[in-house]
Amino acid sequence: MTSGDFTATAREYYNSAVHEMYKECWGGENHHLGLFDSTDDFFEAARIANENLAAKLDIKDSDVLLDIGSGFCGLPRFLVQNTPCKKVVALNISEKENEYARQKNKEEGLADRIEVIDGDFNSMPFSNNEFDIMLSQDSMLHSPDKGMLLKECARVLKDGGRFVFSDILEKDTLSREEAQKIYSRVKVPHLATFDTYEKQLQEAGFTIKEIQDLGSKNLGKSYQAVHDNVLSKREHLINNRNIPAEVIDNALNGLKFWVEKASEDKIGWGLFVGELR
Repeated sequence: MTSGDFTATAREYYNSAVHEMYKECWGGENHHLGLFDSTDDFFEAARIANENLAAKLDIKDSDVLLDIGSGFCGLPRFLVQNTPCKKVVALNISEKENEYARQKNKEEGLADRIEVIDGDFNSMPFSNNEFDIMLSQDSMLHSPDKGMLLKECARVLKDGGRFVFSDILEKDTLSREEAQKIYSRVKVPHLATFDTYEKQLQEAGFTIKEIQDLGSKNLGKSYQAVHDNVLSKREHLINNRNIPAEVIDNALNGLKFWVEKASEDKIGWGLFVGELR
């Protein structure tokens, strides 16, 4: 598959029946992971993950931020409500998610500070050196060429600008057979590793300020929570949201496998902080 094929696949995936399932079972705010160190509640853990990422951004009141792969816009809403930033631009591939995000932003009185744009983060519709700060939360795994993506991020970020992102990563212990099952759930060609992101960030022109291992345990707990939410709402999703049973059951099987591999420490979760040289 070409890069364009993977972009089309990601758009189709998030525009499909999966959209309603994610909206119902991730709570309609984010569909990212959570930090469970001080809670057992998934939605509280997701809020703590927002706080952890936001604390790395060093935001000033004149800053314009870019969130790539913004999903339901939960993180942009958190940032405009809890930091002094001037504005967040949210770039996301799924028109369905973006329509939902715009409506939710409007309902919460935040539409004047969040601009949602339909687009592909592998080829961004922005000028060079346009943004003060960039961020991404568990979405860059969908890029077929993460090294080129990081160079595209460097292009639209101002010199000295900070880029903070978290992503799902594979470990060396993951077999190729297991990897293919991991990739198939979210229709991606591969996952990055801690080492590849560290190398590719530097090659793209970033100085690495911090790499934080967020833990396979947190990844596993997050996907277990989502699995349990989907399972508990299975009949509701079929009867009231018109999601085919096959789609739900495939999702449950995929989530279960991810939980198993996280418990075996074969997939992980990391956060990276870079500054553009």
